[in-house]
Amino acid sequence: MTLSVVRRLPGPARLEAFSDGVLAIVITLLVLEIKVPHIDDPQSAQEALGGLVRLAPKLLGYVLSFLFIAVFWINHHRFFQLIARVDNGLLWLNMLLLLAMSFIPFPTAFVGEYPWNGLALALFGLVLMVAGLAFHLMWRRARSHGLLHADVDVDTVRQAIRRGMVGPALYAVAAIVAFVLPIGAWTLCVSIPIYYALPRHQSQSSPGTSGNHAPQGHL
Repeated sequence: MTLSVVRRLPGPARLEAFSDGVLAIVITLLVLEIKVPHIDDPQSAQEALGGLVRLAPKLLGYVLSFLFIAVFWINHHRFFQLIARVDNGLLWLNMLLLLAMSFIPFPTAFVGEYPWNGLALALFGLVLMVAGLAFHLMWRRARSHGLLHADVDVDTVRQAIRRGMVGPALYAVAAIVAFVLPIGAWTLCVSIPIYYALPRHQSQSSPGTSGNHAPQGHL
């Protein structure tokens, strides 16, 4: 790739800003699928409570998808703090990630409407799997094509790549399990974003290295 082509590609800051805008819209679309329940007696608290109970699957799907997107946004931001430059491959992998993320409101609404339907749950898991796999490939692309800052710790990147395969693998399992054991698929889908949201064991960093407490942050 010539220098002139590289200069025409968006920089890391612009790509991150564009991604932030897309994810903000996706999160907004999620809540639009939750409609106020209809009740015949406007004064009946019991009927209103029943309507809210019926909305429970949709609320759970909303919270789950919101948490998934929030974890992705945090790690996406941390990833781009480590990126020195963008190449064409990373650009398109990021677009694949945004493609999957922007589709999330549909399977979220689908599984909220039919929470025990195997196909709805499988679609939900597959979309999240594609998003996780795209982000994992972004890490690999950045490492293999020298897109990271020179002072980024190699062990940190290797750990992020290993950790990044857990989510896609488990979402694939959830998509399969959904057809035979829907509650198992739900359990996996709830557990995975929590796994990534929980703080990890932090190792000591030697002076001058980019450890897990470095300002850039890591997965």
